Amino acid sequence: MPVVDVILIVLMLLFAISGYRQGFVIGALSLGGFFSGVLIGLQLGPLLAKQFADGTVRLIVALAVILALAVLGQTLAGWLGTSLRRAIFNRPLQHLDDAGGAVVSVVAVLLAAWLVAVPMGSTPFPAINKAVRSSTILGGINGLMPDQAQALSSALRDTLDTSGFPDVFGGLARTEAKEVAEPDPALRNSRIVQTSKKSVLKVLGAAPSCSRRIEGTGFVYADERVMTNAHVVAGTREVVVETSRGQLEGTVVVYDPKRDLAVIRVPGLKAPVMSFVTKAAASGASAIVLGYPQDGPYNAQSARVRDVGDITGPDIYEAGDVTREIYTIKSLVRSGNSGGPLISPTGDVLGVIFAAAADDKNVGFALTAAEAAPVAKLGRERTEGVKTGECA
Repeated sequence: MPVVDVILIVLMLLFAISGYRQGFVIGALSLGGFFSGVLIGLQLGPLLAKQFADGTVRLIVALAVILALAVLGQTLAGWLGTSLRRAIFNRPLQHLDDAGGAVVSVVAVLLAAWLVAVPMGSTPFPAINKAVRSSTILGGINGLMPDQAQALSSALRDTLDTSGFPDVFGGLARTEAKEVAEPDPALRNSRIVQTSKKSVLKVLGAAPSCSRRIEGTGFVYADERVMTNAHVVAGTREVVVETSRGQLEGTVVVYDPKRDLAVIRVPGLKAPVMSFVTKAAASGASAIVLGYPQDGPYNAQSARVRDVGDITGPDIYEAGDVTREIYTIKSLVRSGNSGGPLISPTGDVLGVIFAAAADDKNVGFALTAAEAAPVAKLGRERTEGVKTGECA
């Protein structure tokens, strides 16, 4: 049994006993006060946490604010409940009040655990993410929650998630990846890595609507055309690409937030064009991840295809579900790799890197060449800029 589930069961028992002693009136009012504090904390916590750059500090500040306000609300409401319970003199009503208190307390601890768990499943710490996402109890609660409830913790989750990647599966879904052999370490230093360097570019931009400087990777797939992820350029008003000769201004001509793909037109760009494969790679095939992780220098990571197939999950704004053909790969994929090419050992583009698993640092995701094909075609035809929506 997952450790988180064991902890939850113990907490449920303890809270049931405590709730039985307190009664329904105190329990219900305390629950209302607790969640009133949580709701206020979910608004204030992310605002305060955003003032800090370090992911660990963000996590501590956000949770501390939420916990403090929740305890304050519970304490104040509990005092009121104690006064009201003293007015109950009827013995049968007291027994009913006792039993109701146990039920309310169990419900309270499960809801509180879920509210904290959703953002805790997307922290900068894979071990914490894996523990939370492995919980059967939390997964069950998450599946029962309506969209309105899901939205309550989204602000906190977005604040704590510093990965720079969208959520592939949504919610608290656990990553289940097919096991394959270790990637060939020699590939990261192969000749094709250096040959491809001129075609793999760093993408930079400014998103004034969210006061954010964005960075990611793109690759040249046609004359003066660079493909990247939609979440890399989301909300931008200015986009540039870095080449070996300096920066060039670009214009986003295709923006597809459902597929999470975008095309940038870069007038004057002179770079070798990378070709897409015509057939998807099979499970176990070798590959290479190219890009500029963490806004650093050009980098290559050996990879191996775990699986390829359709996966349904949220778009970059979590406005709805979309089904896409995706490679699941075994490789190290980091923030900044977004939009970079997943290439074969011969240098052809297998797909476009767009995400990594929150609970397993050795699992990454790439949109296949077939999935990218409609966007690539549209990008070759368009010359006028398009809106890039809000920050994702």
